[in-house]
Amino acid sequence: MSSNIGAEAQAAYNKYLDAKTIDVKIRCLEEFLSLVPKHKATEKIVALNKTRLAKLRREQENIKERAKAGKKTSPFSIKREGIQVILVSDYHMPGVGKTSILNLLTGAAKNKIGRFTPVPEIGIYEEQKIKIQLVDMPSIMIGASNGVGNGKEILSQIRSCDCVVICVDLSRNVDDQISMIENELNESNIRLNITPHPILIEKTGSNKIQVFYLTKEAKKIKDLSELSEKIKDIVYASGIRNGTVKIYGKVTLDQIVDALNPSIVYKKVLILGTKGDLPHTQESFEDLKEHYSGNYPVILGSSAKKREFSPEFGKIVLDFLKKIKVFTCHKGVIAEKPLILDSKMSIRDVAIKIHRSFYEKFDHAIVTREGTYRKKCGLDYKVEDNDIIELFTI
Repeated sequence: MSSNIGAEAQAAYNKYLDAKTIDVKIRCLEEFLSLVPKHKATEKIVALNKTRLAKLRREQENIKERAKAGKKTSPFSIKREGIQVILVSDYHMPGVGKTSILNLLTGAAKNKIGRFTPVPEIGIYEEQKIKIQLVDMPSIMIGASNGVGNGKEILSQIRSCDCVVICVDLSRNVDDQISMIENELNESNIRLNITPHPILIEKTGSNKIQVFYLTKEAKKIKDLSELSEKIKDIVYASGIRNGTVKIYGKVTLDQIVDALNPSIVYKKVLILGTKGDLPHTQESFEDLKEHYSGNYPVILGSSAKKREFSPEFGKIVLDFLKKIKVFTCHKGVIAEKPLILDSKMSIRDVAIKIHRSFYEKFDHAIVTREGTYRKKCGLDYKVEDNDIIELFTI
């Protein structure tokens, strides 16, 4: 261990080495990482031990999941209907007003307004025949990532949703609210409004660990040899003895740690300012947009009391998620319920989404666009919003 870490950090690391249980090991490593000074000389040490910590946390979660097996279904386990959007906020009394927003948009949970929400409340908002399932989730408390206030169950559902809406009370300190929520989500391996890192790590049967820089941008990274050695050490610490690391752009060691962690998920997140009818909230909303628009490209304001809310909320969500809808057709009859797809998808994706047999026995498709355009297409043809698609099989 480097002498640059300091006596307190070294003592915490020694406790980690002596620890006998996973829970104690995790606590000691967390303490160690909080004490290590952050600079160039400790960069590799921090990354290595973040990898070890992530691995221990996965083992801890696996143990807990096995213990839960056979228990009744949790009210926090919500079956997705259409696009699932989860409303979250920090814990505070009085509340942020998520339930009022849910009721304003969907008419659900009217009798719950003004009360603490111990379990999720659900409503359906419809946009151009697409169902958007709004979930008013119980408030996130400090320590939620460690299980405080049903935090594990709340965060588990957030991990599987389509979009997160951070609801911020404009009459209170905005920075404190966002900072706390960001911290708890980050600690739960939920990354906000970033794309997966340009890294691909694969196990192999031999040849130890090899690092390849496969784009011009990646090859411009300074000190490639030194970086490669650090990456190899981090990958080895994760338990991979033989593998390839393919780099497609500029990367950091923290991003390598993330790429090695299968628990990492990437979520689209927007911010909703609430209680816009209260004094001075307009100034707070302008400050919110000024300071957070870089990380949150969509920031909306609202007042449930004045029933003020963006009438294009559904369209905003769908555009933000880059979702489109297409309609299937059989013998001239167009389905009422659309298929929801990511933009830039093809006929192949439509066929597989309906049933894999349509893909395996595919012959051709007829695409009708804007009511007049009709074209015979193959599997690679890119579909667009509101396309009507009829599949023909062999």
